[in-house]
Amino acid sequence: MSETPETYYPDTGLLAVLARLGFGLCLLAIFLAVIAPGWLTPKLLHSHYLQHFAAFYVAACAGLAAMPRTRIRRIAIGYLLFALALAITQFTRGASLEVAVQNWVADAGGTVAALAPVVVERFRRMFAPRPA
Repeated sequence: MSETPETYYPDTGLLAVLARLGFGLCLLAIFLAVIAPGWLTPKLLHSHYLQHFAAFYVAACAGLAAMPRTRIRRIAIGYLLFALALAITQFTRGASLEVAVQNWVADAGGTVAALAPVVVERFRRMFAPRPA
């Protein structure tokens, strides 16, 4: 008796396409917010660093959805390098080193906060109940 093969959601399915579109829009919005003049960027939260944290949290969640077969480590490194590039851009455009580093820390915190539950769940799956 043959088992039916597992089915996978297609890469061209509507949800997959929307996830990749959302991922791209998140990265574009973050990049534009960094290079735009301060008066042009919306102030959605009271804290500047909380805005950085939230932006990278949402973007990392979008990245997880857009790249379901990519290793978590690779996604994390990509976001941390993206945040580093943005911090360097801010520094070269006149921000102090302290502000650029604090922005990077907030960005890294948002990334780690979004990816941590996935890592913990994969760790927990290693301890699945053993068959009796």
